[in-house]
Amino acid sequence: MMETKALAPSADRLVSAAQPHFSGMSHVSLPCRDLEGSKLFYSHVMGGELVHEIAGFVEYRIVDIIIGLSEQSEGWTGFDDEYLHYAFYLGGTNFDLMKGRLERYGVPNYPYRRDDTALSYYFRDPSGNRFEMYCPKTTRRRRLRARRQTGRRVHDRFCGVELSLDGVKRSKRPAHLQALLLS
Repeated sequence: MMETKALAPSADRLVSAAQPHFSGMSHVSLPCRDLEGSKLFYSHVMGGELVHEIAGFVEYRIVDIIIGLSEQSEGWTGFDDEYLHYAFYLGGTNFDLMKGRLERYGVPNYPYRRDDTALSYYFRDPSGNRFEMYCPKTTRRRRLRARRQTGRRVHDRFCGVELSLDGVKRSKRPAHLQALLLS
């Protein structure tokens, strides 16, 4: 069992407290303006499986996450707001497959980089809830393992793109993503 040290509310001394261990995320419930339109989006664009439906509410399973949709008149992310948003890990070819799927269904999406720790694309569902396709940079340990295996000094790696310290770019990624990574 994991322990954590926390400040006691009545004193400046540290006390031990047992910490619960969460085994995962069960579900996220989101507001939606049009339940029928949202059902099409989550089944076709996101590839979700309908797992529950009652009047005014549905749930879709996408990978291991349940996304509940409740018809209501407000609550989604503002047009110019970055937060609130919901991120999915996608790497390698899955990143490209989802980007292509969004484009085939005419869902606007755009790249976003806050810093050099990840490559992200944002998009919205029909109600305006903001989602992120998130591909993190590999860890130092993975880069060191790659160096041992290949003999090359790998600097950064995002979704199948390696940028080596010798300045040579090696990529299996389309040019539009390669350009974003180097910006």
